[in-house]
Order: sequence, then C-alpha cells, then structure tokens
Amino acid sequence: MKLAIGWFSAALAVFFALIIQEFIPPVHALHGARVILVPVLFCYAALALPAWAMLLFAVYTGSLTDLMSLQIVDGRVEIALGWSIVFFVVFGLLAHGFQPAFLRGHWWLHLLLGALGTCAFLALQYAMICFRREGIVFNELVAWRILAPGLIAAILAPLLHLLVHHCSQFFPDLPGEAGGYRLGR
Repeated sequence: MKLAIGWFSAALAVFFALIIQEFIPPVHALHGARVILVPVLFCYAALALPAWAMLLFAVYTGSLTDLMSLQIVDGRVEIALGWSIVFFVVFGLLAHGFQPAFLRGHWWLHLLLGALGTCAFLALQYAMICFRREGIVFNELVAWRILAPGLIAAILAPLLHLLVHHCSQFFPDLPGEAGGYRLGR
C-alpha cells in the first residue's frame, strides 16, 4: 500500500514539476540558468523505491521529459524521443546502488546525486543538440547553464527530503513493512 502511494505521489510530483518548471523564470544572478526539478525528484524516487518500481518510474519520467523537451528545428529533430528514458534508467540504476546507505540515514546522498543527475542531464541534452547541429560551442554561459541548475538542485534536495519525510509520517507502516526513508517495499 505504501509503495503504491509513494509511486503515484512521485509520479504526480514529476508531472506537476514538468509544468511548474516551465513557469519559473530564469535566474538572472546565475546567468539565465533555469530551475530543473525533475532529476531531483527522480533521484529521490530512485533512492527510495525498490528496483523494479524505480525502473518503471524511470520509463515514466523519461517519457514525460522527452515529450516536454521534444525540439524540432527546420524539420529536424534535435532532442530525440527516448534518450531521456535511457538516461533515467542508467542514472536510476546508479542512484539505486546507493540505496542501502540512504536507508541507513545518509540523506546527503540525495543532495549529491540530485546535483550530479541534473548537471549530467543538461550536459547530455546540450551534447545532443551540438551533435545534431554539427558544431560544439562551449563557453562560460554554457557552463553556467549546465552547472547552476545542479547547484539549485543541491539546494532544493534537502527541502524535498524534509517534505517527503514529514509527509510519510501520515501513512503508518502496515504490519511487516519497514519504516524509514523507503517509499515502499
């Protein structure tokens, strides 16, 4: 029961995060970097869900992200469908490897992995665009727009952790379920 509630809560959070992050203006103090919420939410789910539920969640998150970031310029697809699914599956498997430490109370893993995942997601997205345009331009502005969202993710990760930890107290464990950080078993 707690697994289903956790999975569907995370799924709704990703859906609404994709919508909300479109309306958050760029942070001008960080050279126009955008707030990217989805990798941080996915990272928490990858650390908290069992492996099979995390893989299902990776496909869900990647599909929605691909549909939101589908980019066609001059009749050519620049950001292809399906690449986010692969990214979230690979990143989810990496993050899930740290699950035993996370369940023992090492909450800061979410902070580090969320920042790393956000930066990697944006860097791979930018690399795909450069590959399609057959030219690589890397300057200070590009670095800011890849690294600053990772910094923002690191700031938001503890807030997400506290929110989920506080909300999980409203759903008591069923007999035979383990308590703690896990969204389900």
